[in-house]
Amino acid sequence: MTQLQSLLASVSVLSLLSVADAWSPTNSYAPAKINCDGKTGITREGGKISDAEASWLAKRDPVTSAALKTFLDRVTSNFADNSIVEQIFSKGAPKAGYAACGGGYRGMLLDAGTAAAMDDRTPGANEHGLGGLLQGITYITGVSGGAFYTSTVAYNNWTSVQDIIDQMNDGDHSIWDLSASPLNPGGSDTDYTNQVFADVTASIKAKSDAGFKVSLADAYGLITGYYMYPSLPQGGATYQWSDIQDVDAFKNGEMPMLMEVTAIVPPGEKTAGLDATTIELNPFEFGSWEPSINAFSDMKYLGTELSNGNPVNDGECVVGYDNVNFITSTSTDVINYISVQGNPVYTSMIAQFQNKFLGNITTDSVDTNIVSPNPFKGTSFYSSAEGNSLVETDELRLVDGGYGGQVIPLTPLMRKERDLDVVIATDNSYDTPEIWPNGHSIISTYTRQFHDIGSTDAFPYVPDTETFAALGLTENPTFFGCDSSNLTDLAYIPPLVVYLPNRMYSYASNISTYTFTYTKEERLAMIQNGFEIATRNNLTDDSEFAGCIGCAVMRRKQEQLGLEWPSECDKCFQIYCWNGTLASDLPSISSSANTSTSTTTEDDASYTTELTTLTSGDNFSTIHFETSTTITCHECEEAQATATAEVCEECEEAQATKTIECEECEEGQAQATITAECEECEDGQSNSHHYTTTTSMTTTTEVCEECSNSGSNSGSNSGSSNSDSKSSGSSNSASDKASSGPSILQVTTTLPTSSAFSIALNENAGNTVGITTSLTLLAIVGAFFGFI
Repeated sequence: MTQLQSLLASVSVLSLLSVADAWSPTNSYAPAKINCDGKTGITREGGKISDAEASWLAKRDPVTSAALKTFLDRVTSNFADNSIVEQIFSKGAPKAGYAACGGGYRGMLLDAGTAAAMDDRTPGANEHGLGGLLQGITYITGVSGGAFYTSTVAYNNWTSVQDIIDQMNDGDHSIWDLSASPLNPGGSDTDYTNQVFADVTASIKAKSDAGFKVSLADAYGLITGYYMYPSLPQGGATYQWSDIQDVDAFKNGEMPMLMEVTAIVPPGEKTAGLDATTIELNPFEFGSWEPSINAFSDMKYLGTELSNGNPVNDGECVVGYDNVNFITSTSTDVINYISVQGNPVYTSMIAQFQNKFLGNITTDSVDTNIVSPNPFKGTSFYSSAEGNSLVETDELRLVDGGYGGQVIPLTPLMRKERDLDVVIATDNSYDTPEIWPNGHSIISTYTRQFHDIGSTDAFPYVPDTETFAALGLTENPTFFGCDSSNLTDLAYIPPLVVYLPNRMYSYASNISTYTFTYTKEERLAMIQNGFEIATRNNLTDDSEFAGCIGCAVMRRKQEQLGLEWPSECDKCFQIYCWNGTLASDLPSISSSANTSTSTTTEDDASYTTELTTLTSGDNFSTIHFETSTTITCHECEEAQATATAEVCEECEEAQATKTIECEECEEGQAQATITAECEECEDGQSNSHHYTTTTSMTTTTEVCEECSNSGSNSGSNSGSSNSDSKSSGSSNSASDKASSGPSILQVTTTLPTSSAFSIALNENAGNTVGITTSLTLLAIVGAFFGFI
């Protein structure tokens, strides 16, 4: 395939910015006061998009309309009748958004892979993916690791993932060179590390000397800038978030609008929960739609002391406060996770880093981003039912927007004011001990609309985590909100959501959020797996999937206009739409018909495997063997799975996994997987075994995932998605998946280096971090700060 010419060779400070004054007025990280005679109304009431955003949309809409028309014409070209495309566009184009999920570097790389799959600048994306859809997206949101992806491409002149791949290397400080820890950025090059730390310390001191509050979050943001904006001096220490307004690609409507999400730590609290107020960060404004604030402030003048939206000192405004690294840090900072544990060891370590980067600077909040003065001070746009605590406080303390549970940044895209038709949403959440999603994040956003804080939001109905597991909704794409007639009880009709959960195709992408170094090969493998997640394995699992995405894009407009729905779209929706079925609706299993067996296997660790044998009359079966092998057949309406288990006797090839077929399914054949645990690992290997817990229907099974030195890429052992009759007999093993279709991004993968510690963390709950031992927590902190 012909590779796109890399844009990065021409990327420079001058090409990033279109005007000479698009830098901090102090030419440093420090903000400055300027004369702004007559400037009023810096903070406005919410309830509508800003005039600046509306003006930008007037430029962007024609671009996205043309791109979506091209995309839809292509992906529906094999429909018996695709005249619906012309009918829709004669009345007005659909509008789409992309929500890039968090998850540290795991999230960043997988989100990048999804974007590459939607980008017609990626070679092969049109033939084997969703190429052109990204060009038709109006808004793109990021949080946590997703914000690393969105900020990188947006503030490198809307560069493509392919461009980043083309120049990717280890040790050369190119974009996303993650070969060294963020707080040991030079690796063995101590001079580079020392220079970075000296520059960061000087930047923070300059901001403090200018009269503005600082914290370790400033240091965190400044250091990560070296990984995202290596072409800019000091990783973008003088580059402002609002400067994107002056970038040609943005000004001309040639790129989506970037929005990131952060959460406010309520006064008196240590961290943010699901009911905490969230802040939207877009190129024009800093603000919240939620009733606790209901106001937006001009991003360019963030840091100005205001009262009811007007400068306290007439004619005096602050500019340069909205540094791009500081703003990105507000939605990605992990320091609060560590700090809230209250462990004396961490308290001591945080104090050491406070001394290192803050010196003698005093601060009342070390672990959060401090926005002071509060731009909403004295405003009256909030709901009295929510109280006035956030409009009376002098400062706002901000943390990662996913802390409360919303690891997928969906809320800005759901707003009625933006009138989107479809949202593509990745889910790279750390919900299970094995670091796979279980639906918790999207459930959090759905649930929040019924809380007071989310009373102005709407989100399609989604099931509970038990149903996500029972129906296999985290194994393949799922569409939520397919029929607007079922959503009339909500505040308004929200966009249809295309849910793309993290799963293994060519690579075991369940890498810990606390993994801060990746080799080039590992980064490329993660990006490729993200591509495959978004495309159902390069369209080999379902050759019609791109057309199904086209149907999702058109659905709201089709409903509004009352157009005839193509039969191909009807088939797609039968496969991919969640139809309201819950785990509790599945065929009941009488207790007298069940038998349960618990076994304990010793391998330097004890664990319990519980297996259940079901009656032959149910539509799936679990068969228990002495070797703790589980076979699960999903969604066979009138058949059972039959298979013979294979056992890995000597661990010579690690885990034995293969696919079997259901004999007599009405709609075709569904996938079932046999997983046999390793019985007799060779001496010296047992300490490196990894155990995976897979929950499917009513069965929970733990198996030996891999033995060291085996060379196996196995990392997933769950069955196929519900209602997917197209992907008969599809294997989950890395070797089988890799050979099933073209390798779009042309990379070779190997397993990542095993972590030095074991983590059991649910990143969807900022105040609930489960760690195996205090030593493990110390290892996490040490790994982050470059000690191990």
